[in-house]
Amino acid sequence: MCPSRATGTPARAGPRAGSRLSSSSPAPRPSICVPNPTGTTTERLPMLGPVEYRKTLEAARDEWHSKNHPFFKTWAAGELPNAAMRAYCQQHYNFVSNASRYSGIMYGLCDWHDARELLLENLNEEEDPDERHVDLLSRFGMALGMTFEEGRSAPDLPTTAALKDFIINTLMMKSVLEGIATLTIGLESQVPELYAPLIDPLRNVYGFSDEDIEFFTLHVVADVEHGDAGFEIITNHSVDERDQQMVIEQVRLAAMKRWFYMDGLWLQYVEGRQWYPAAGAQAAA
Repeated sequence: MCPSRATGTPARAGPRAGSRLSSSSPAPRPSICVPNPTGTTTERLPMLGPVEYRKTLEAARDEWHSKNHPFFKTWAAGELPNAAMRAYCQQHYNFVSNASRYSGIMYGLCDWHDARELLLENLNEEEDPDERHVDLLSRFGMALGMTFEEGRSAPDLPTTAALKDFIINTLMMKSVLEGIATLTIGLESQVPELYAPLIDPLRNVYGFSDEDIEFFTLHVVADVEHGDAGFEIITNHSVDERDQQMVIEQVRLAAMKRWFYMDGLWLQYVEGRQWYPAAGAQAAA
């Protein structure tokens, strides 16, 4: 059974860096203060240096890193059933088929040249006609025994829909800083550590060819670069300690939402709870 966790987001007030309200540099703001456990006094949170800031962002992500989820642990051990791999392929298609849309939304809302350059690179890679990422995922689905259409027509599990809704709501309703942190650090920077442990069992336990698993091998390399670029962008555009604390909490929240997305797959296709019957038949067929 999946472990249960809880987290919270501190209240914030006033305009934010990268807000939709203005693309100009924000005016100086007072340091963020948070209550101590007794609620009687406050303490100032200092602004972190670049190295410490990155380590803190990584720690926030790693609290909920899906590499520790039992779904990926079971897969890396070569013990994940075919039906669960099919379901992952279907639900992940439903998720990543929107990746270019997410990058496009942020590209249109963001004025920062370094961020726009990364977002455009992501768009080009996702939609490369010679190597579209969703087509590589579909290839893996067909190696699992699904038809092309079966891999692309499954309904969302509620947890998949919740992750997609969370991303759209973040991009449209929160700051540019939070949106980019969600895509690049909270989500994308996880991928190399998710997929690297799968390569050997996919080849040597499950017996897939290198062509079958290209979706995984490609992302192990590409998303290291994208994640590093995301950390650099976030560091450059977090102008004070309030920005930093806001982004740290957003990264933690994004990683948590991805964990819950994996919960849905684990409960339905590994524990066999059939908690959402509408999704069961297609992956198990």
